[in-house]
Amino acid sequence: HQLAALPLLPLRRSEPQLVLLNANILTMDAAQPRAQAVAIADGRFLAVGSNEEVGALATSRATKVDLTGRTVVPGFIDAHTHPCYAGLRHLRQIDCDLRSITDIQAAIRQRAAQTPPGQWVIGFKYDDTKTREGRLLTRQDLDAASPNHPVRIEHRGGHTSYVNSLGFKLAGVSEQTPDPPGGRFDRDAQNHQLSGRVSENANAVFEKLIPSDYTRDDYRQAVKLISGMMARAGVTSAHDAQGSPEDLRAYQDAHEAGDLSVRVYCFIDSPYFDRMLAAGVRTGLGNEWVRVGALKLTCDGSISERTARLSEPYVWRPNDYGILVMEEPELYAHVRKAHEAGWQVGAHANGDVAIDQT
Repeated sequence: HQLAALPLLPLRRSEPQLVLLNANILTMDAAQPRAQAVAIADGRFLAVGSNEEVGALATSRATKVDLTGRTVVPGFIDAHTHPCYAGLRHLRQIDCDLRSITDIQAAIRQRAAQTPPGQWVIGFKYDDTKTREGRLLTRQDLDAASPNHPVRIEHRGGHTSYVNSLGFKLAGVSEQTPDPPGGRFDRDAQNHQLSGRVSENANAVFEKLIPSDYTRDDYRQAVKLISGMMARAGVTSAHDAQGSPEDLRAYQDAHEAGDLSVRVYCFIDSPYFDRMLAAGVRTGLGNEWVRVGALKLTCDGSISERTARLSEPYVWRPNDYGILVMEEPELYAHVRKAHEAGWQVGAHANGDVAIDQT
């Protein structure tokens, strides 16, 4: 192997702080696809090569780690995730990444027992493809688990949620309530009663009811928690695909406190765009750890939750083509405004109709 020092070396620390030895390092460099050792300084690779070559650079001040043949790969970049959003939910909500509806009901009962009657019981990460029953959660499932608390369980895809009868009552939603533009209160195909499933923009009526009293420090703690989870899974950079100004500040606070374990490229959701423009912010502002990304627009729903807008109906659902959340004139106006202000644009479009429109 040949010793390979990076061009930035003269501008940075020339003495390694960390040396990894006796490893199977995948370099992604065709000229040197594998190496035994690397030297790292200030978060940058200083040298890549053999044990002898790289080891010779280490002083007594460097930390040396013998990996005994273990494989080292580049860190993963998660191109679509919601770190701060997920971290906040891990702080307080029920983790419904469970293998049966029965297990989810048990988790709801346990949380309800610790919650004063009338207050919301909230869950997240529910995935209908991972539960043994092979069907969606229903309003009746949630009523059975907690009749005296309003309950809302969010699907892990983020486009649908499941609400119990008390939750619908508090929101003023009944069988006669019309679907809002870009959203839907799902109804049972047989009796047309509310099924419990709420899709896309219809979620807004519930989100307005649920108290959001997270403090600035809660946001920082959320980022600390979730970025640590991501780093342990090998993720070193992430795109927050739908951030808010509060999320952006949380990433900055966590970085300043030494609590941010991944680099974040933070998209800004469209409802907050004017605030960013008024502050003179645009894509690219920040540093290597926290940087402002694109304006985020949402055109339709998701394939996994069967709300993506398709040109043909979903299997076994002959009248269901999904939901178009944003029509073309509105989409165009946002894109033009962002382009003229020097912003990148990131548009969520899953179904073929939404993709063609975008």
